[in-house]
Amino acid sequence: MALPKDYVAYLANEVALRLAKSGKVVIHDRAAVAERIQKVVLEDFAQEERLNQEVRDYLEKYSTQIRRDAISYQEMYKLVKKELIKKYRIVSSGRPDPDGAKLSRDKLIELSHRIIKDLAAMKPQIELVEEKNEVRLEVIRQFQALLREELQMDQGVRKKIQSQRREIAEGSAEWDILFRKYYADEMRKLGVG
Repeated sequence: MALPKDYVAYLANEVALRLAKSGKVVIHDRAAVAERIQKVVLEDFAQEERLNQEVRDYLEKYSTQIRRDAISYQEMYKLVKKELIKKYRIVSSGRPDPDGAKLSRDKLIELSHRIIKDLAAMKPQIELVEEKNEVRLEVIRQFQALLREELQMDQGVRKKIQSQRREIAEGSAEWDILFRKYYADEMRKLGVG
């Protein structure tokens, strides 16, 4: 998953709140709207994880041949994933945005289309004041702002780990534990968890 599940819940809640403040929608049940946004994002992440698992299963099936022919596992992973993305017509979040956000612009656009479709169907809980596309563009803007905030939080956590007295290798079990702990601390500062 590109983003921690706790952050996705916070992101969905914030998008709903910021949409209401923008004046482009009138929200009567913010919890229901936030829940719908979260559901769309988590379903998308689950779809991508299923795709990744299919790639791993495929490569496992041909692992002997890959080793025998001395083919790079990473290169094969990328090639197989690219082909499956074409086959299933999925927009992958695997290529992060140049500004460092964890989701590409293409992924945000796809998510915004799904979200606006779901929100438009929630008539009693939300009313669209402006055109669907204007609301969709606002969803993208809010996602981008929140992803920049998450990026700053992520970088802050990484700096905190690097500032330890001794060097802790990224990817090690200790690094992962510290990252989760410090990230959870930052989430608590946002009022999550």
